[in-house]
Order: sequence, then C-alpha cells, then structure tokens
Amino acid sequence: MKATFITLLACLSLAVPLTASTPPVDAFHTSGTHVRYIKPASVNGQRVLYISELSGGVSCYTPEGEELWHNPSAVKAVMLEIDIADIDGDGSDELFAASADGNVYCWDDDGSLLWVFNPGRKAWFSEIAIVGEGASAQVYAGGNDLKLYELSSSGKLISTTPLKGLVRKLESGNFQNSKRESLFVMTYSHDKFRWNFFGFLDPMSKRPIKSVDVQELGSLNWGRIMVTDIQVQDLDKDGLEDLLFYCHDDFPRFAAYNGNFNELASFVGDRSDRQRYAHVMGTSLLPKRMEIFLQFGGIHYVVDAKGKLLHKSGEPYGGPVFNAITFDSSSGLLITAGEVSGGNGVYMRPVKENNWWDWNPKLVGRIAEVKDNLDKLYEQALQFQMPVYQKPATKEWVMVTPSKPSKAVTKLNGAKIVIVDQWAPAENFDRSKLIKAIGPEADGRDRRKTYDLSREDILDYAREQEMNNQPFVLWTGHGTDPFYVSIETMEMILDVAPNSCYGFLYAEMHNGDDPRIPYFVEEYLPRLARACRKNGKAKIYFRQKNMFWAASVHLEPWKGAFFGGEFSDILVPAAEDTSSRTQELNLVGRVGMFAGGYVDNFAFRLVDDNPTSWRPLTPGGQGSVSPWLRAGVLPAAYGSRHAIIFGNKYWEEPGIDILYALMASGALPIVDKSDIASIGSWHLIQDMDEELIHDVDDHHNVLQYDPTDEDAVFSVAHMHWAGTNLPAHDFSSTAYKVDYRWTNFVPEMPNGMVPVTAVELKSSLEKKNIPFSISDGAQGFVGGKPMKAKTFGQVIGNAARKGFQDLPVKVSGAAWSAVRIDSRHLRLILMDPGYLEPQERHATITFGQQLPGGAKDILSGEALKIDSSQSIQLTIPAGSMRFIDLTF
Repeated sequence: MKATFITLLACLSLAVPLTASTPPVDAFHTSGTHVRYIKPASVNGQRVLYISELSGGVSCYTPEGEELWHNPSAVKAVMLEIDIADIDGDGSDELFAASADGNVYCWDDDGSLLWVFNPGRKAWFSEIAIVGEGASAQVYAGGNDLKLYELSSSGKLISTTPLKGLVRKLESGNFQNSKRESLFVMTYSHDKFRWNFFGFLDPMSKRPIKSVDVQELGSLNWGRIMVTDIQVQDLDKDGLEDLLFYCHDDFPRFAAYNGNFNELASFVGDRSDRQRYAHVMGTSLLPKRMEIFLQFGGIHYVVDAKGKLLHKSGEPYGGPVFNAITFDSSSGLLITAGEVSGGNGVYMRPVKENNWWDWNPKLVGRIAEVKDNLDKLYEQALQFQMPVYQKPATKEWVMVTPSKPSKAVTKLNGAKIVIVDQWAPAENFDRSKLIKAIGPEADGRDRRKTYDLSREDILDYAREQEMNNQPFVLWTGHGTDPFYVSIETMEMILDVAPNSCYGFLYAEMHNGDDPRIPYFVEEYLPRLARACRKNGKAKIYFRQKNMFWAASVHLEPWKGAFFGGEFSDILVPAAEDTSSRTQELNLVGRVGMFAGGYVDNFAFRLVDDNPTSWRPLTPGGQGSVSPWLRAGVLPAAYGSRHAIIFGNKYWEEPGIDILYALMASGALPIVDKSDIASIGSWHLIQDMDEELIHDVDDHHNVLQYDPTDEDAVFSVAHMHWAGTNLPAHDFSSTAYKVDYRWTNFVPEMPNGMVPVTAVELKSSLEKKNIPFSISDGAQGFVGGKPMKAKTFGQVIGNAARKGFQDLPVKVSGAAWSAVRIDSRHLRLILMDPGYLEPQERHATITFGQQLPGGAKDILSGEALKIDSSQSIQLTIPAGSMRFIDLTF
C-alpha cells in the first residue's frame, strides 16, 4: 500500500516517535471486537465513552482506556446506531441503541439494561433519536418496516406513524425554534440514494413542518449523493441547530443546512481524490474550533464553517480508515475508532494547537495483532517445503487479476500460478439479427460503455496478447447487456489467440425473465463451448451476485445449462465473494456443483467490499488483506483453483501475495473433488421458489418489507434485512452457525461442509447412505410432502449433525476443510471464522474410528499432541489460519 505522509492517522509502518512539540497521544483498545460507534457522554460528573460493536455488544470506557462495563450481545446482529440522553434526571447519560435484531435498547449508565422495545413482529431498526430530557423525553426509532415509532422514556409504545420509505436518518434538534424541538426524517427507496421524504416533523403531531425535493436542495448533485453521516450542530451560531451532511458521489462532499434548508456551507473534494467505496465520515470541532474534519478513505480534510478547505493530508487508498469519528467538546478531544478492517482501537487527539492535524500515532489492538499474524503467515509460506508425501501440482492456479506475485513468490515451486489479464471491450456491431430473434430488448446497452470498438480493434488486442504470450480473458457481457461482443468476434478471438485466450466472463446475468438470457443460453453458449473446447483451455466464467448459486441457478434457463452436463467442462461459476450478504450460500452452492460433479471448475472473486450490503452503512476501505485472504482460501480449500481478483488499492503489504505464497508453495493444495474429506451432509434444491428469488435479486429496492420474510429456509436475505439476526430454522443458521448477513461471512462450520445442489443427486446420496435434506428455498420437503421452514429447520440440523459425526476428522470453532494429500495424510486448513471481527479462536479437532499417528503444523513445524479425550486443542491466530497435517 502507498505510504501516507503527515496524515491524521497513519499505517503501522509509518508510526513516528512523538516530539516535544507534539501533544501526547492517547490510544487504547477495547476488550471487544470491531468498534462501530462511539458516543462521548457524562456519567457521575466524569467524561466516558459509550462504544458499540459491529455484532451488537456495547461497553463503557474512560478516556484513559479503563473498561467500566461491557455487555456482549445476547443475540448477534449489527448494531446500526447508538445515542445518549439523560432520561432519569440524575445528571448521567443513558445509552440507547437501534439494532438490526428488531429491538430498541436502553442501558443505564452502570450498564444495566433498563428496557427493550420490540414491535411484536420481525423488523429491523436502524435509527434512533431522543426529543426532550428526563422522564418526559420521547424516543423515536425507525427502520425497514416503513413506520416511525414513538416511545416513552420507559420504553412504552406511544404511537406509530406510517412513512413513505425505509428510515435512513432520524435526528432531533431545535431546528426552527430555540424552545421547541423538531424531528428530521430522511427515508429511502433505494440502497444508496433516491429519498422519499427529506424534512422535519413535529414530534407531537408527526405532521410535516417543512420538506424539500431532491432538486431543491443546495448546490450539490443530491440526485446521486450517498449520505453516510449526519451531525446536528449550530454551525452559524444563530441559536438554532443545523444539519451537517457527510456524503459522496464518487468524490467527497460536505454540506450544511439550517431548519429552512438554506445552505450554510458546501465543500466538494477534488476528482483526483476519488476512491472506490470510500465513505465520507466526519465531525465538527465546534465550539472549540470553527472547523470540520472529514475522512474520505485515505484522505483527510479540515474545512471551515463555510466549507473552505484549510488542510488536506494523506492520499487515495492510504490508511487506516475508521468507522467512528466524533468530537468531545467537553474535553476538546477528536476521537477516531474502529478500523473498518475489523479493529477495536480508540485514538484521541487534542485540537488546541493550530497544527493539531500533524499526528502519527501507532495503531493498537486487534488490527495490529492481525497485521503481525499475517506477516508471520507470509514468511512461513515463503519458507515452506512440501513434505515428501505431497506431490507437486499437475494443474495450475488461474488468477484473473492485475495483481502479480512478488519475486519471492515466483521462486516457489509447489504449484504454478497463471496471471490472466482482463479486458472489457464493447463492440460496435450490427444487432439486426439479434433484434429479429429476440425483439427490441436485444439492442439494450450498458450505459457505462461507449461501444466504439470494431471487430478488428478487439482482434488486434487478442493478437498482441498472443504475441506477448500474455494470458487474458474478455468480459463480454452483463445483465444490462449480454452482448458486449458478438459471438462471431469471440470465435475469431479463440482462433487468433489459441494459447493466450483463457475465455470469457459474464456478470449479473441472473434474470431468466429477460428474453435476452434464454437466447444467450440457447444460441451463444453452445457456440462458445465448441470454440472453447477447440482452444483447449478457455472457459466461460459467470460472476453472479446474491444467492444465485444456491438458488437462482436452479431455475431455467440456468438449470439446464449448469446441471444438464453438456457444458460441465467449460462453465466456471463465480461470485462476488467479498461483497455479498449471502456469501456462504453462494459458496456452498458452488461447492455443491463442483463436488456433485456438475462442473469441473469453480471460481472465487475478491473485490472491494460494500456493494451488496446496505451501502450507506457499510464503509469500505479495508486496509488489511485478512478478510479477502480468508474468503479466498476457504473456496480454494474446497476445489476452486480459479479466481477473479480486483486490484484492491487499500491493501497493506504484502497483501494478496500471502494468498499467492500459500498457493505457490503447496501449503494450500490444489484440491480435486475426490480429495475433499469434510463434506458430511447435503442440502438439495427441488422446484426452487421463484418469488423468493426475484425479491432477493431486486437488491437495490429497500421497499419490500414483509415480516414473513423470515418464514423461509433461505430467509431474510433481502437488502432491507442487511445485518438482521437469522432465525434458528434458517439453513445458514442451522448448518453453518451464521448469526447475521452483512458485508460477507466466512462462517464457522460446526457441521463441516454442507453443500447445496440439485435434487437429482438424491439417488446417488441414498446409495452411499449420506444424509441430506430437501427444500425449494422457502419450504422443506420430507417424504415428498411440504413442511414449513420453522419446522423444517430441525430436519436440516439432524442431517447436518449426522453427516458431521460420520466424518473421519471433525473440527469445531473454525472455518475449515480437510483434504486428502495421499492415502495416509489429511491436511486440515483452519481459519479464523467471521469476517470483519477477527479474533484468536480456540478450535478442537476430534476423530472418527481411527486416530492419527501424528499431527503437525506444517508451517511452524510444531507437533500437536492428542489429549486424554482423544482430541487436539489449538488456537488460530486472529485474522489468520493454520495448516495441520494428520498422519494415519
């Protein structure tokens, strides 16, 4: 990663000693995981910090780092907002929270739970605001069920008000009157922008006081802006509070408005500062300084109360990036916390001096621990020598990526890594035949493309790649337009580049109701397959989102293509593994297709985080490669030897080279389906429920609330449920111990691998006496008869547990795979489960009828002992993994 110079916070490698002219730095880390929000508060006349964690834990710390109390979450779900208020009049602030588990919480200042509000049905709360104080205070909350809830200070429901849209923001303040508060309400219909209501409500009547249309609001392009943070502050010092918006539209923006929606300040960053999926987070330093601090990825800005830039530091894709940024006006401390890669550090900076921003503290806590663990893993992988019983791979790793291995990795000889270029041309060709066959839809174009290339332009690229012996794939279609490139041109590409063309890539082609998709499957796919077979190495990659590979693929026309057997040697299913709420479903669906014999290859994809969870609430800019590393190793450990890796510029060194080193050294072996020894049971899909699929696939629409969404085998997977807790009967909860779906999940696997595939595998499993369950994604089937999901969950669990008990090796406490190296050796690949909450894990290895004669960590050389209970106890370093060979 690029270095950051004189930035607010810098990478570990850039930490510098403090000088006499630099104010002392105060930093500590919490005992919990992944700090998400921080609220400075007052308790018994002392300043404290209320802190929330990603999966719902809350705690209270002194500014010196002393933990006063910590309440882990009873039900894990994403804590979406916290707020404070003194509701009992004792001079100390209570803590309030809106949780994706469907509850609103209130804790006393000593950490005791005062009350919990639940609406009596499945819901999801994202916002909370308090009007007034003391016993007469009113608490307002909202979320995905299109209602505004008014609660008393004791948590009793006072009223509900219907809203047009999902609640994006609630804020209270004296916006129009210094003696009477009002409520700012912002609702959404889209996962990024397109608000339904933007205005003020009277807290008593809930009637609108003033609202605006998107086109009426100030100088910024509000029709394309994603709001990522809001603050209430009297910016113009007129005695009334104002709204400060932290937002972006590819590059950073800040704007402030008063209670009449008159613009008070505006700032737009330079286009050169653009960073993928970076969020703008910020805070005002009023009343200590008439300044506002902004974080946008690796860049920090300080602007004045009008939005004029005073200071800029850092650079695009620098680091680190924080979830929480706030200012404690009582102590004069700027506080940043919670590295978005999964950190629990808290950093405080006095802002008295004019050059307060010149600050380079060393990072602390979990993210520093993970960095050390990954550095060690990388060095071990570079030193690894394959044991004599492991033969060098005869197949190769195929990495479609701009990220090339380091020289140190290229010296390893356990397996070959082929680095493949990717290009996405858009050909200007005559579509009249397509239009005649399909209709006018065939001329639909991707608005992101210019379609200015001729056939010869594209063939010239292919010839040049062939001449330079550089492997490549072409991205030749998308759900917006399956026909970036004509079939004739693709056939000719395979002729002019028979050695270098590794195939073609299609993305987000899930919609079988689009008339272009059946035509593509019936006409393009057979011709491409014939041409690829003639080429000998070319494949057709399909990169699909959501839960396509566990669900949508079982609908026509895709079912025939992927489960019919005609194209099994050519098709390579892939998914956006690191930007999906339903990653575990897409993973086990691809494993099912591979291990079930329906495809010969499958791929994983590592790409910038945040696109497919609810975008305004899932900041990107993860600097640690740990999440991506684990999300790549897990599918590779189940047979994926292809990858589509986006060149993530946030990654700290050595970045993706850790994955390459594990592959090239042979520590991470290339896995044939017959070598997988950790599949215990299966889940089979019969007559996939189309209504369930289409609702989930409509992932930008957040106006789909239905409390019965949890009444399914694959439940609450829609965008508007992002972060909610899964019901106990859900397949992912039952089989994989998934607590909630957020920006990705590398799950704990208490039952080993439970693949999902087509019901046609049933007879084969019955012959081998392998347990399985059957569903259509919405309901289950037992003995051919339907069963409601809430009851069927027990059937899934029974099959999963029985299959697990029959495995030769069993692991608890980790994400894992068992791979046969030869007839006497098994390799266990054990990973820290979770994703953005890395922590040291304690795992247990137990055995079936045969105990191994030895167990060895192949990277560290440590011999592991089997204890008196005939099991092995070991730890997995935070954010990392271990490779254990068992000798039988």
